[in-house]
Amino acid sequence: MRFCHSLLAAVFFATALLATPPAIAQSTDVTERTPLNGPVIQRIRERQALTIAYHPNMAPFSLLGDDGQPTGYTVDLCKIIASQLVTQLDLKLMDVRWVKTNTRSRFDVIASGDADLECSATSNTLERQRQFGFSLTTFIQGATFAVRSDTDLEKLDHLTAKKIAVVRNSTTSKLLKQAVAANQLQATLVEVKSFEAAANLLASKDVDAVAGDRLVMFDQLVRSKLGTRFRLLPQDFAPEYYAVMMAPNDPDFRWAVNATLSRTFRTPVIGELFQRWFGSLNQPGQLMEALYFTQAYPE
Repeated sequence: MRFCHSLLAAVFFATALLATPPAIAQSTDVTERTPLNGPVIQRIRERQALTIAYHPNMAPFSLLGDDGQPTGYTVDLCKIIASQLVTQLDLKLMDVRWVKTNTRSRFDVIASGDADLECSATSNTLERQRQFGFSLTTFIQGATFAVRSDTDLEKLDHLTAKKIAVVRNSTTSKLLKQAVAANQLQATLVEVKSFEAAANLLASKDVDAVAGDRLVMFDQLVRSKLGTRFRLLPQDFAPEYYAVMMAPNDPDFRWAVNATLSRTFRTPVIGELFQRWFGSLNQPGQLMEALYFTQAYPE
């Protein structure tokens, strides 16, 4: 896969320039002399545990594996974060606890402190930044529409006067509402609780299309009763910037998370994760190369 080869070449080049060994290295300067502290960090120390929230139906970013344990691209990144926190916080022991969430409750568990990190497919938006903290960007993809294979809908403008299902409380839902209000999209929106519900409406021809993040929607529709009787439109109507969500009031904790992500982005580990979860999809290519390379900050 061209992406994997060029990415690995880029990270090895960056590694040589930074004189950092090909592993998730720890900093040896100020962070070792000044202990990390803050409300979330204190909570982790008191509990001797890191609590991670995840949505089990957001494959390939977060899902339950065959062994019944959380896995996925973002979940695996958060497992790396957890392993490094033991050293960063100078802990002898730290359990990792997992909390299942859904589209709405993922925000509630972070706001209440019931979870320290949220590791699924959550978009970082300016509105959400007023209430929550976010890590470095972990993935970029586009939002698009799925239609039934037996229709002649080929482009975005073919959806005029059509019914479109979208998961409520999602960034896609908000964007489409804004487009309808501004008369940029002349369609009827049908809000549903899940992609499964949207897929059922599409299968029964009660809606003409489903809107959502491309990779998540593809996986969810394949798993639904609709099966493979759909196709995704080639155009994306909006980018989605995924990140790990956390409380906004602990800059040291956010630094610890970002330090691990940045160090991971400049090692072969990130190429291996990408290949594992997205290699068969043969996308997204240069955009993700740039994302990893530009966030591999020097120590």
